[in-house]
Amino acid sequence: MTGVATGADVGVLGPVRAFDAFLGDPADDGAVISTRRSVVLDERSAFPEDEIAAVTAFGLQRWYIPAAHGGMLTDALVPLLMIRHLARRDFTVAAAHGKTFLGAICAWVADGPMANRMADLVGTGRPVSWGLTERGRGSDLSRSATTARIGTGSVRVDGGKWPINNAVRCRAMTVLARSDDRGGPRSLSLVLVDKEEADPATIAYEPKVSSHGLRGANLAGIRFDGSVVGADAVVGPEGHGLELVLKSLQLTRPFTTGLSMGAVDRALATALDAAAVPDGAGRRLLDSPAARHALGVAVADALLVECLMLVGVRSAHAFPGEMALVSALVKFLGPDTADLLFRDLTHLLGPRALVVGTETAGTLHPSAFGAFQKAARDSRVVGIFDGNSVVNLNMIVNELPNQLRPAPAPPLAEVLAPLRTDAQFDALDTTVLRLVTRHGSRLLRSLPALVDATDDGRTSPAAVAAARRIGAEYAALLGEAEALPRQSQPDPLAFHLAERFALVFGGACALAVHLARAGTVPGPLGESDAWLAAVLERIANRLGAEPIDGAVADALLDAALRAHAGGGVTLLPSWTERP
Repeated sequence: MTGVATGADVGVLGPVRAFDAFLGDPADDGAVISTRRSVVLDERSAFPEDEIAAVTAFGLQRWYIPAAHGGMLTDALVPLLMIRHLARRDFTVAAAHGKTFLGAICAWVADGPMANRMADLVGTGRPVSWGLTERGRGSDLSRSATTARIGTGSVRVDGGKWPINNAVRCRAMTVLARSDDRGGPRSLSLVLVDKEEADPATIAYEPKVSSHGLRGANLAGIRFDGSVVGADAVVGPEGHGLELVLKSLQLTRPFTTGLSMGAVDRALATALDAAAVPDGAGRRLLDSPAARHALGVAVADALLVECLMLVGVRSAHAFPGEMALVSALVKFLGPDTADLLFRDLTHLLGPRALVVGTETAGTLHPSAFGAFQKAARDSRVVGIFDGNSVVNLNMIVNELPNQLRPAPAPPLAEVLAPLRTDAQFDALDTTVLRLVTRHGSRLLRSLPALVDATDDGRTSPAAVAAARRIGAEYAALLGEAEALPRQSQPDPLAFHLAERFALVFGGACALAVHLARAGTVPGPLGESDAWLAAVLERIANRLGAEPIDGAVADALLDAALRAHAGGGVTLLPSWTERP
């Protein structure tokens, strides 16, 4: 199979290196995914058929399949970074191909014979989709009206799902359907509708959705009119569909940060390149203090999303029983921060950020600003799917009593161990996923210890001061959450509280990543703790403090420019293709 790493070149680094090399330089029109062709396809709202076929031929889908079922998935950071590399080049390709991971995830969580059947299906490279939402029913999956009549030898599915990524293209779809008319939490089941098993005459499609972002994606509706599959098509126990979906979302939510990071990588690279190009009067954005500050803030936002990405995927391995809260925190704050980055960089770049198409003047790649505009539109979808921002804030609110429940402080070494560069994981243990946590997030409970550990005499005063502010905010939030009235329908104050908890969690992620990297070989962003000071000051600013200090933003921007010249702005050189 072309491009698959073998032998000594396996682990986290090898496959990601091999995939990035396979994809090639996006500035090269002959690359597997080129910037110019990506923009052209988007302008035509055309599906990237050739690009998807090439990525499938490489075998990316093998990293969606757990090793226990014959695939390559052990450390989930590997496919996450692969999706990031893919989304950096073309978000539409990443979302379309990665949808198969979402479509298959319930089978891995359910385990049993269906897991092996799903592995065989995914291994073919044919898309598998996830049929959850329905027209007019919003994000409330418990209101699903699609039905599944489960008999002794077959299952009949009736109803429709909309809007669904790869609805038309998929070989099969994991469908959430009502299997018991009496209602209640056990009234929904999951059914794998394989289009090669069901009668094609019983499956119809609604027109493709015209969308602001993901213009080329196969977003459409699907209708089932007496579609019959075998009784063995039920995913997991009958009546456990909603539970399996909710547990699966705990894994897919952090997985979506790879999409956000790919879009952020694209935006930041375009902005840093553009800032270095003189205008007609010989002036550069890099020479403007205001522009430098804005760029420094954008870099801080990008690094926060990266910290959330790493903590989310590592927590899924190390602390799966906490993912009901951690996944919601990551899924809310990651897309929200990416949206801020795109907003700020759009203001900085001015009219160029609104350019569409491939013919742009200047010394940058002719498709650079068209690609920025595409990434800006595409990335907005991350905050919507796998539970929108309101859904995730509601989950955080529901978890606050568990975060408040008395529990011993976890050892700091235990919290930091999964984030170290030498951490290794064999598999995701889905058997210990819980619908609610016992004590919330141990990373949040460790925040006071993380702050104290950072005040070690070696960390800059700016970073320590910002860490102290965030630590004080956490203490205040615990008091406010304790006084929050228990209501079946949270009021706006509770949602505001949840948003502040998410920001404090982001600070804990940055501190943990910083401490876990202690003693490693520094990359361009590791030469100082300017990145930590900037990320923490940015979080404090969003919590109501002053903006990032100019000197801190300057220091981070200088480090980011060095990193950009060396391949890309990242805190994870040991996990990526960069030396």
